[in-house]
Amino acid sequence: MPDSTAALAVICAMAEEKAALKEHMSFIETRDLLGRTVTLGQLDGHDVVVAESGVGKVASAVTAALLAREFGCRGLVVSGVAGGLDPDLHIGDTVIAHSLVQHDYGHQHDATLTPFRPGVPPLGSNRRDYAFDLPRDLAERLARVAVEIALPDLPDDLLPPPAETADRRPAGLGRRVLMGRILSGDQFINSEAVRRRLHTEFAAQAVEMEGAAVAQVGALLGLPVVVVRCLSDLAGSESHLDFPRFVAAVAPGAAMVLRRIIREL
Repeated sequence: MPDSTAALAVICAMAEEKAALKEHMSFIETRDLLGRTVTLGQLDGHDVVVAESGVGKVASAVTAALLAREFGCRGLVVSGVAGGLDPDLHIGDTVIAHSLVQHDYGHQHDATLTPFRPGVPPLGSNRRDYAFDLPRDLAERLARVAVEIALPDLPDDLLPPPAETADRRPAGLGRRVLMGRILSGDQFINSEAVRRRLHTEFAAQAVEMEGAAVAQVGALLGLPVVVVRCLSDLAGSESHLDFPRFVAAVAPGAAMVLRRIIREL
């Protein structure tokens, strides 16, 4: 059993995501871990170890395992941005994962991939038990907190003109924080067809490149894993245009949600 007084490991893929958390930390010190700077301190009174992993499943999994081993962390958290899959969501909304899936791991046949649970033979129940799910009690606690969180509106200069695509939330409607399924894979999704397929096949709300790999590490180590993602793009044909424009603006949303839920972890 992990020490309940130990620090939480917080993993961010990119510098902008780590910076959004670091500005709220106190009692900061830094250490070197595999050539990367790890930041230790407190986030709203809770001990944390924050690391920028780099992008992708391997980078995040290695970082998670090293942090857990080096610092004896009691849990693993991923904080940052993601692409939206659910058409009901908009840039700036935030998803807390109750379920994590590696959407690019499984049996490829013709044009379809049958997902398997990573790290174990695809036999028996493992053929369908491919998701890493939060314990029910933790998911329920986070869901109760999520509905109470009110994120500030995005700056006006980041909101599209009314004539632009309707899948971006207009000003005044408010940004959502909700529980959902998040997918991870080693591709940046830049396709409306793939966006629709992933949403339909997995009933998922968001897609990124790290969270479910960290969940695999957590399952091996017996550590809880919580992933918090603010939508920086909509994983469609214009996602390559949205992403650089929005990433720095929305990363603080994930940081804000993490600060509100950290007492439940």
